Amino acid sequence: MSDATTPRPPDPAREDGHLAQLGSSFLSRLSAMMRTARTYDVSNQAFQRQAREFLDMIRRALEQEEADEIALVSVGDYFYLNGVRIRAQASLLAVYHSLMTEFERRSLGGIRFLEGLTDAEFERFFQLLMAAEVEALSERFAETVREASIEHIVPVPASEIDAADISRELDARPEKTERGQAKKVFWRAVLGTKRVLLRARQTGRPDLRQAKRLVQPVVDSIMRHEYSVVGLTALKDHDEYTYAHCVNVSILSIGMGQSLGLPRQVLADLGVAGLLHDVGKIAVPGEVLRKPASLSAEEWGMMRRHPLEGVKMMTRMPGVTPLTLDSMRVCLEHHMNFDRTGYPEVRGEWGQSSLARVVAVADCFDAITAHRAYSKRARTPFEALQYLLGPTRVNFDPAALWALVKTVGLYPAGTLLQTDSGHVVLALGPNPKDVARPFVRVLMHPDGTPSASEPAEEWDPMPRSHSVKRVIRPEEVAINTAEQLAA
Repeated sequence: MSDATTPRPPDPAREDGHLAQLGSSFLSRLSAMMRTARTYDVSNQAFQRQAREFLDMIRRALEQEEADEIALVSVGDYFYLNGVRIRAQASLLAVYHSLMTEFERRSLGGIRFLEGLTDAEFERFFQLLMAAEVEALSERFAETVREASIEHIVPVPASEIDAADISRELDARPEKTERGQAKKVFWRAVLGTKRVLLRARQTGRPDLRQAKRLVQPVVDSIMRHEYSVVGLTALKDHDEYTYAHCVNVSILSIGMGQSLGLPRQVLADLGVAGLLHDVGKIAVPGEVLRKPASLSAEEWGMMRRHPLEGVKMMTRMPGVTPLTLDSMRVCLEHHMNFDRTGYPEVRGEWGQSSLARVVAVADCFDAITAHRAYSKRARTPFEALQYLLGPTRVNFDPAALWALVKTVGLYPAGTLLQTDSGHVVLALGPNPKDVARPFVRVLMHPDGTPSASEPAEEWDPMPRSHSVKRVIRPEEVAINTAEQLAA
């Protein structure tokens, strides 16, 4: 497989180049063609016009890059064009999510467009691409493309994307700041989790040893009281059904366990259980998981079975260890609720295990900051914390809720704040020594002018000479918090 299909980690020096600028148009046009192809045949004029424009874009890119191929690859909830990450800007999120879903539906990791691509080849390829949303056809998609004598477009199955190569590149990049190190830990965990879950889908059981290897750097970071990795859980360029959600729940659970004074080995086991808590969703049909509207009674029944399906997958693990049993209980119990109002329903005096109580809080907090089904827009991290500490608190163990506050702070990462001095700042991560004074980035000065300093001015943490005057709602300012958090 060409090096072009191996996406590099985000590199600010490269993200300003031609491919980074091209990326958003590339995704938008590809998504538009898929929408058109659902309504019209590929011979229709509407599709033909879009196809010509898309092919012209590919040919110009090949010429400008002096390359023999253009590769679009999906890894770790991001798209890459010849190794350059396409930024998930706010205006692109709908397209980003839509294409990510289309790729997952086809078990597709990437598409290589080679020099010499003809209009006829592209038309045949797109017919096969649209048909491959059917599971029986998606399994043979790459083979079917070859059989159709399509030589200049190569689909890359998700299972062939080598996340290990990306992890090695992450390791090789020198990072001097705690936040830089945290980014490496976070993205390595996301990439590794994708591999674990893809493998679980193939074998019917998760790889606990690999999960333990992914969790250990997070435990090490939090044990050193380095909480930047907790702040990265506020990145929400994805929905709750992505691999990043599993990583977020693991990170938050480990941080909460640290606040509760759990020993190192228990923190590691808690992190693994958090990483695998939703593994049972592999057994839920993709169209149910991705359905934007309300679920029917039958679909809701399928969804409510995922805790049981997770336990069934765990029982296929060779041998029985304390970690296996802990992970089973977390899979089974993370939706049971502390007041026994959740699911699955159990009889007698069965209660949630201690680890499941922690994971239940972490799972809910992360989910409601990513999913719009809970309200007209996804809740901000601050609103999510208010929700969990409000009337909903009866669903959760009070000790676990207290641990969440200690872990994310009163103003979780992603919260926009106005200080008493008039500054507008963005919370980047929690300050374990003072939950009311997070680590922040200055976005706007008191006179209303944007902060233009390079590198951006950051308060690590907010000094005692400043205090929070109020929390700013996203509608009040034209600030892209997702881009700020990813910077």
